[in-house]
Amino acid sequence: MDSLEIRHARPGDASFIQDLSREVFSEYTPRAGSRTLAMTGERGSRTLVAMVGTRRVGFAVISLKGGGAYLDAIAVSESMRGRGVGKRLLRAVEVEAERAGARSLALMTADSNLAALDLFLREGFRVKKRLERFYPRGQSAVRLEKPVRA
Repeated sequence: MDSLEIRHARPGDASFIQDLSREVFSEYTPRAGSRTLAMTGERGSRTLVAMVGTRRVGFAVISLKGGGAYLDAIAVSESMRGRGVGKRLLRAVEVEAERAGARSLALMTADSNLAALDLFLREGFRVKKRLERFYPRGQSAVRLEKPVRA
């Protein structure tokens, strides 16, 4: 997708992040929008926004701590799924992690989220651990990790 741009979030992106989080993550956790928005303001957190022209189409939140990076959230608007937006966001997250000196990038995702698992595994992540009933609504999760090229 040639017209896709990934940039750092700006204050005006907050409602987009909150709304898309609510749409994508509510099946896993109550208050998904406000919880994700809170992550964007935490110390060591960086948020990226995917744009097509002037339209926001996705975001990712990464936290950097102790030589590692953690992908807190990644979401793509329903109308843009399957077009490489998630892959481009994930690669931009890896660049952020590398620039920050992180040695690894980790994340958690629902084991039932097959599209996300497929993306992460194709991008070199490996399953490290399975956690039963991890999410507030009872779904199980897997922890995935990959080395960063730093």
